[in-house]
Amino acid sequence: MVKKIFYINSEMEPFASVSNLANLSVDIPLGLHEQGNDVRCLMPKYGFISERKYILREVIRLKEILFKYDDIDYKCSAKSAFLPKSRLQVYFLENEEKFGELNNLLFKSKNGRFLPDNDVRFAFYSLAAIKMLPNLFWFPNVVICNGWTSALVPFLIKKLVENDKDLSKIKTIYLTNSLNKDVLFDSSNLQFNMETKKEIKSYNLNQIGCAFADATIVIDDEEKVSGNIMKSNIFKNSKSCSTVDLTKSNGDSSALLDEIEKVIKVL
Repeated sequence: MVKKIFYINSEMEPFASVSNLANLSVDIPLGLHEQGNDVRCLMPKYGFISERKYILREVIRLKEILFKYDDIDYKCSAKSAFLPKSRLQVYFLENEEKFGELNNLLFKSKNGRFLPDNDVRFAFYSLAAIKMLPNLFWFPNVVICNGWTSALVPFLIKKLVENDKDLSKIKTIYLTNSLNKDVLFDSSNLQFNMETKKEIKSYNLNQIGCAFADATIVIDDEEKVSGNIMKSNIFKNSKSCSTVDLTKSNGDSSALLDEIEKVIKVL
């Protein structure tokens, strides 16, 4: 059965790349698209991404996306393009304050240190990724959250569904290939109310992604992280958590694609 799939990531070749996730963010959506699914990707519109080179187009209904969450007003916009040499649609979420000034290291300053406001930046990104759906007039069957930058999406969907029944049928898959040990995450920094913060206070980003997603896939690629990740009780006790080993794949992501397709059929 054809599925509507929203693939949320923060890096994607050739637009922006700092890790192997940028390659997976092409291979997996393309693979799902070639299976006949309606696949759409999302990534931030970093200031260094050339709109002219990649032919980013303005979409009237995405020109101004206004939303409120926990009594805070937010604003963003989005443009659309196709992945070069394909018909895979990619949306670029725009917010000058959050993404406009980032360098091509994305999450780090030029000295290599992780930026102290990554948690706030990508909490906003995760929220905006969901809130833009009514403007698209399109609601996916499955949201695939690629890495820690979208780890809050499953949690936020479950919070928002209380007041938005269009979200009730969406299933989420969280992908992770990192321990995230260097990523600063402090729920007290987020512009959420105390009730919302309390639900995620004791978690790191991987735990949030796994605890609230309908399925989690741990990817072993450049670093074999599954052993350490699975030590967490949240992962250990999750019947919906699986592992894919890409350490000897030589860039072939077909095993991960197969696992994602299997998980989608079960959801």
